[in-house]
Amino acid sequence: MINRGTLDVLRHSRHDWLNRIQLIKANLSLGRLERVNNLIDEIVLEANHESNLTNLHAPALAEYLITFHWEPRLFAMEYEVIGEPVNLSKADELLYKWISSLFTDLENAVNKKADNHLFLSLNIEEAEIRFFFDINGILEDTDFLTEWLQKQPDGFTVHEQVLTPEQSTIQVSYRF
Repeated sequence: MINRGTLDVLRHSRHDWLNRIQLIKANLSLGRLERVNNLIDEIVLEANHESNLTNLHAPALAEYLITFHWEPRLFAMEYEVIGEPVNLSKADELLYKWISSLFTDLENAVNKKADNHLFLSLNIEEAEIRFFFDINGILEDTDFLTEWLQKQPDGFTVHEQVLTPEQSTIQVSYRF
């Protein structure tokens, strides 16, 4: 599990906010008010998803996803959380290890020079969470995804998998 100190978290958070404010300020100076409004909407949406994620009572999973871009990565990752919050505290460690192993393998499989992007949607239902992974970029190895999908732990079910070197879609659910 990740264990960041308070000062490290504050440093990264401050850096992120300064970047956002600089983007807004630059667009304001160029008179791009529509872009400024879009940036503010994006910030609000991201904050809402972050809040929804932290309300799942899965601190290891939440910290991993929220801080993912704080380290150099070979793919960009965005996430959204849809649905009413549930308590995933009993599954936190399992979910963290499950998703971090996928992301580690994905980093080893993507083309290091390509513009790789992962969009993750977490759809929360009463006794189930569905993970939708949309991977765009260049995967030099899709076999690892096939192997990963075949080795799902108890409670996980693969519903959809479309694997190609340029774009892959995966849907997995976890019953809690």
